[in-house]
Amino acid sequence: MENKKKLSTEIVINKIKKIPIRKYGILIAFLFVTLIISITTRGFFTQTNILNILRQSTIVGLMAIGTTYVIIGGNFDISISSILALTAAMALGFQDYVAWPIAVVIALSVGALIGLVNGFFTAKVKIVGIIVTVATTTIVRGLTYLYTQGYPIVGKVEGFKFLGSGYIGFIPFPIIIWFIMIIFWQFILSKTKMGRYTLAVGSSQEAARLSGVSVDFYIIMAFVIGGLMAAMGGVVYASRLNSVSPLAGAGYDLDAIAATVIGGTSVSGGKGSVVGTVIGVLLLTVIGNAFNLLGVHTSMQHVIRGFVILAVVGVDSYTKYRR
Repeated sequence: MENKKKLSTEIVINKIKKIPIRKYGILIAFLFVTLIISITTRGFFTQTNILNILRQSTIVGLMAIGTTYVIIGGNFDISISSILALTAAMALGFQDYVAWPIAVVIALSVGALIGLVNGFFTAKVKIVGIIVTVATTTIVRGLTYLYTQGYPIVGKVEGFKFLGSGYIGFIPFPIIIWFIMIIFWQFILSKTKMGRYTLAVGSSQEAARLSGVSVDFYIIMAFVIGGLMAAMGGVVYASRLNSVSPLAGAGYDLDAIAATVIGGTSVSGGKGSVVGTVIGVLLLTVIGNAFNLLGVHTSMQHVIRGFVILAVVGVDSYTKYRR
């Protein structure tokens, strides 16, 4: 009897050892943090609060999907918060001249176009991606000030509000938009040539080039996706608030990058997933939500978030160094 118990225990231990902790580490961390917060924070596990967490995640979550592609491709894009501001302002401002669905299409097209510019200068002119986007974030933010003349733009069309504030049943519509984008872009990343080649380019541009991959094309496309998803975040932002100031989205770029890296995307490229990024976004939102429920000061929240990002990036870099 004792031998059978010992054998059963050994089987369980062996099964636990076989669990790929590196692969599911962020999910385990998310579940653990959520469990601790639910125990220590009153009112956390209510339907209202859960839906609130998901809705709070949507804008940065949409941006982070694009950021995932850019970082997987071996680059960084810090212009996405400026893209959000400009496209959000355009989505509202153009409604004075065209129907709001056309205004949305224009805003999304502008986001993709800015991504194309970022990608062109990175891939063709051979400027480091982060330097290119430092320049474009300044240019785009300046264009936002010019477009808005320094004043907030307020929406006037009721139908447009549904994108950011509407419901289907009891589920906020922005959550549905986000989930559709998660499924779509995860499929593209894992099941198509676009995804596989972007991963290959991020892993080693030279190896990808020698294998016949059009490296420049996939770098550019990663930035286009980044700009497009930032613009989609801008559209949801404008719809939700029905007002956009020139400073809209400030700091969202760092949140998107942080969530992407926390979600397991390697800072040196070639590794990551949209699903992992989503967990990273939710983890940051859950922590922020718990801090708000507990009354933790905003400044302290930034300090703790910074340490979390530093720890995750440090572990990723150290692990690669040891390998």
